[in-house]
Amino acid sequence: MKKNKLKVLADIIILLLTLALIYFLVGKMIKSVISVKQPFIANTGQLESDTNTYMLKPCEPGAVYDGLDLSQYIEGQYTVLAFGLDEDAINTDILMLCVFNLNEAKINILQIPRDCYVGPEYTGADTGKINSVYSEGVCKGSNGINKIVTCIRDTFGIPIDSYIGIQCTDVPPVVDAMGGIPINVPFDVIYEEDKIIRKGEQILTGEQSEWFMRFRHDYIEGDIARVRAQRIFLAAAMQKVKDLGTLKVLSIYPTLKSYIMSDLEISEIGMICDFAQTVPMENVTVRMVPGEDLVPGDINEYYGYSIHEQETVDMLNEYFRPYQESLFAEDLKITEIKNTVSYYDDDSSNFGDIMNGDVPDVPFREDANKLAE
Repeated sequence: MKKNKLKVLADIIILLLTLALIYFLVGKMIKSVISVKQPFIANTGQLESDTNTYMLKPCEPGAVYDGLDLSQYIEGQYTVLAFGLDEDAINTDILMLCVFNLNEAKINILQIPRDCYVGPEYTGADTGKINSVYSEGVCKGSNGINKIVTCIRDTFGIPIDSYIGIQCTDVPPVVDAMGGIPINVPFDVIYEEDKIIRKGEQILTGEQSEWFMRFRHDYIEGDIARVRAQRIFLAAAMQKVKDLGTLKVLSIYPTLKSYIMSDLEISEIGMICDFAQTVPMENVTVRMVPGEDLVPGDINEYYGYSIHEQETVDMLNEYFRPYQESLFAEDLKITEIKNTVSYYDDDSSNFGDIMNGDVPDVPFREDANKLAE
């Protein structure tokens, strides 16, 4: 009997020690998350204040109050600049403005082609392209992120509340921490001879996700086609985030901390994730900046992309300024080099359609590498 009592006592002690250890570890993790207000800001820094003026549409006091405790320039609207750096962390290969309409449960995403011409007012690079502003910007801003934000604010007239970025080579560990991205790949992707993604439903690993996002070699329209193809991945990634839920997203914070660049606070990330859960996939629409290709001789010796001024202003007014007065072309600093075609002036997709199989058209070159059937 005495031995049984001692055994029970020992079991109780072990249980208490185990609970204490769990409490200590969980408490330490929570404390580490909460104690660092902006855990991803070290590599890029804080956004500087926006000195531009944004005229709001008249409304009743409190009519657009969104109920969220976000630090934002316009009530009811929260805008995040999402960017991806190349492998050398020099140029922005991906640029997107994500405008959250908090009162209408909508998200409008503006894809900005990396080859958009912005000229010597914003970059010292000979190409004049927006992707070079991060490293060679000559506009207002103390560092790369603030220079690219200045350029985008001036060009598109949208206030930017925060940013989130990643280097392309850091995509794999982040996606793997999420458990991969379930996706129906609409075509074979031969990134390199030994880096192949086959057509069909599958779960992309982090490494495969990087291949898919960066692939463009065999597309007829090159980088513009890549922008369209990226929508397929973005839709699948958002569905994955919705499926994970806010708590799970925050639980992979230790992994994200090593790779993500952002000025977002943990509480803001939680609020944005909670909001995303309420947004139907068909209410997430992505559009590309209207424009057309530039060839050597149009403005310099490089290929590029000319923004169509009036078409861009019309699109911004209709979809990206829900609480602001309409803009006029002269209000923005768009450098339009030419406007002779309308291939990309009405280019949009919504995530609901994409997830249902209505994917953007991405034609391949006739001499593209193909897998045997």
